[in-house]
Amino acid sequence: MAVFLPEPTADGSNPPYADQIAWEEEAMRRSDVVLFWIPREMNRLPGLVSNIKWGVWYDSGRAVLGAPPEAERMAYLLHFAEAFWVPVERTLQEAAGAALRAVGRGSRRTGGERAVPLVVWRSERFQRWYATLRSAGCRLLDARLEWYEQAAAPDGEPAWLLTIMVAPGDGAVPSVHRLLSAQGQGMLM
Repeated sequence: MAVFLPEPTADGSNPPYADQIAWEEEAMRRSDVVLFWIPREMNRLPGLVSNIKWGVWYDSGRAVLGAPPEAERMAYLLHFAEAFWVPVERTLQEAAGAALRAVGRGSRRTGGERAVPLVVWRSERFQRWYATLRSAGCRLLDARLEWYEQAAAPDGEPAWLLTIMVAPGDGAVPSVHRLLSAQGQGMLM
């Protein structure tokens, strides 16, 4: 398991702001779970950037929201957590537990596989497509989740759209494709 944690270096310094933002975005893109812990106190710790990050990830199938009961101005975030079945916990320990439950046993992935969200990686449609890709000698170099919609039923499969970069087995130039799984069908576009 890897945990991406944006903290200052041992000497207390931070990278340039643009570099920090780029690092955070890439780390979240490659994360199977994005845990939001928001102990908001408007006078001391407003956490306003958290609203933006939450707005990007709440409907991704990867979010967990944690906030103590006394956290201020959380009604909007809690509303969307409920609407999109995002786990909500009221202590940091419980929020971390919810994130670990979401990952479950996880799945070992390397290289470009790490960019495929766990909720997609675990889907039968993706695994079928990926097995065909590998049997042709191709490698998955990168993936970006463009759209995600959770399954309508707990035992159903989510709908998703991935933009993927594939290296052909013959050494040709890598190519970009879109892979869609929606309404019970999967296809390469």
